[in-house]
Amino acid sequence: MEGRNIVPFVRILQHRGLLYLLVLLLLAMTHSAPGSWNDESRIATVQSLVESRSFIIDKSVFSTTGDKVFINGHFYSDKPPMPSALGAAIYLPLYEFGLNLHRDSSVPYYIVTLLTAKLFWLLGSIAFFLALGFTALDAKMRFLASVALAVGSLYFSWSTTFNGHELAASFLAIGFYFLLKARFTANINLNLSGAAFFLALASTADVPTGVFYALFLLYVLHDARLRPAVAYYLLPLLVTVVPALAMTYSIHHSIVPVQIVKAYFDYPGSPWIGSNDLSGMRTNSLWFILRYGLLVLIGPKGFLIYNPILWVALWGLVQSLRRKGLFFREAIVIASGTGLLALYYIFFTDNYGGWSYSIRWFVPLLPLLFFFLFPYLEAYDLKRAARFRVLLGAAVVIAFVGALDPWSDGSLSRAPFIANIEELATSIAGFAHSTFSR
Repeated sequence: MEGRNIVPFVRILQHRGLLYLLVLLLLAMTHSAPGSWNDESRIATVQSLVESRSFIIDKSVFSTTGDKVFINGHFYSDKPPMPSALGAAIYLPLYEFGLNLHRDSSVPYYIVTLLTAKLFWLLGSIAFFLALGFTALDAKMRFLASVALAVGSLYFSWSTTFNGHELAASFLAIGFYFLLKARFTANINLNLSGAAFFLALASTADVPTGVFYALFLLYVLHDARLRPAVAYYLLPLLVTVVPALAMTYSIHHSIVPVQIVKAYFDYPGSPWIGSNDLSGMRTNSLWFILRYGLLVLIGPKGFLIYNPILWVALWGLVQSLRRKGLFFREAIVIASGTGLLALYYIFFTDNYGGWSYSIRWFVPLLPLLFFFLFPYLEAYDLKRAARFRVLLGAAVVIAFVGALDPWSDGSLSRAPFIANIEELATSIAGFAHSTFSR
């Protein structure tokens, strides 16, 4: 089965047009400057780790970000440190060669983003294709599903900027592939370790996604074939979660994420004083939860609106649960994890992800949910093909518009899709005016 997984994909990549397209998307659709407080905060830590050998961001040119905490007289990013540590490993040789991070566009920001979020977007897409090899889909249908994920969802939009949600999505995609390899192939120990490494790594990039590592641990314990190798599932924590906790501890002598300690956001000039927009700080009322939960799914920024093919994937997930087929246990875990993660954000947030193109918090769910496109594609007749093409066409347009600016206008007065179109039109008009007025 493993051989059948790899050979068709290699043959597909041998098509020059597709290879050029992948390289073009990899290189062209990557931003070269931070677009929000969020990625300014992360890149500030990258710069500080390399240039100051510290998590303190006081000296960074990006220290003006609002996404920061004040601890013992110094500012730190409020983001999980692991993605920034990965970015710092990339920035270090660039800095030594004289390429410095600075405000606005810079080569180092572009390369850090290219070799983190964008590179793992590609690797996650490949892992997704290979994971579908354990279903009954042929290479053509697996490739179609992979295209839907790679360029027809917000998984593509968020790969263009330096953020933890995209990294977590890719890590979950790769981890899930190794988990299926552990279940269906002979080398259980190695594959289970690979699965655990990436599933745990996802939690270091985006903490709430740790729910999937925990649920898949129960999955391993429930499987009589995998259970004897559970130690191989636990050992990767030593090189993923433990270092991440050590970094957090070095910042404030606690393993509690700094972003959920409200006192750290109370400093002179803080934009968060009196604000209710900090995540995880309070519980919403029941009435607000009902309204908010509906809007995060189908409102102006609704996740189901900005990922049209997700409707098909959710249908496939329900079918897998009802039929209790080969991937019934995976469906239980992914449905449970999706529900728990969604409920966390619905109960403990109220700002729809802030300035972002749709609900950025749910991006890590996409590769796992899109796996359940397979029930729909198994009987891909003319009627299903027509529906899927319409949805895919709309999804690709939405995803590419999002890639223009993932940190889009977060107000509910206008949809981020419209905001990005307006931003593009303004840029084109400005370029045309400067070109033809000479």
